[in-house]
Amino acid sequence: MATIENHGPRISDNDIAKLEERLGAVLPEDYRRFLLEFNGGSPRPDTVNIEGLPGAYADVQTFFGIGRTIESSNLDWNLATLTERLEAGMLPIAVDSGGNVFCLAIQGHRRGSVLYCDLESVFGNLAATPQLFEVAPNFDAFISQLRTFP
Repeated sequence: MATIENHGPRISDNDIAKLEERLGAVLPEDYRRFLLEFNGGSPRPDTVNIEGLPGAYADVQTFFGIGRTIESSNLDWNLATLTERLEAGMLPIAVDSGGNVFCLAIQGHRRGSVLYCDLESVFGNLAATPQLFEVAPNFDAFISQLRTFP
């Protein structure tokens, strides 16, 4: 079981409701619970297998949170920065050490699933859509898949 270090500041249901209003979508319950308990942070262990990705593994450096003071850890900052690069209905929730992001599908047929967005696959081409790799069917399953790098 993963532990989360460097938690963000405590948030409330009201903070999440405001985020959901901005997104125009309701967050999956498992991710909502994670935000209320930890509001982002760094998992230990931190590595997840990604089927189809060259190298097959990625680390989760930081989960984003609401109202985090460091921009790169702030959910809203990452959403604003990455919106044009991501498919509609994808919420960036974490970053790996290479700057690629993990996204939570908040709309559509993949709603609730966690996907790895390989931003390196389109490096230098801002018009291209990055490759997505499904990592887990839901956020709880994603957390349970975290392992120590082999």
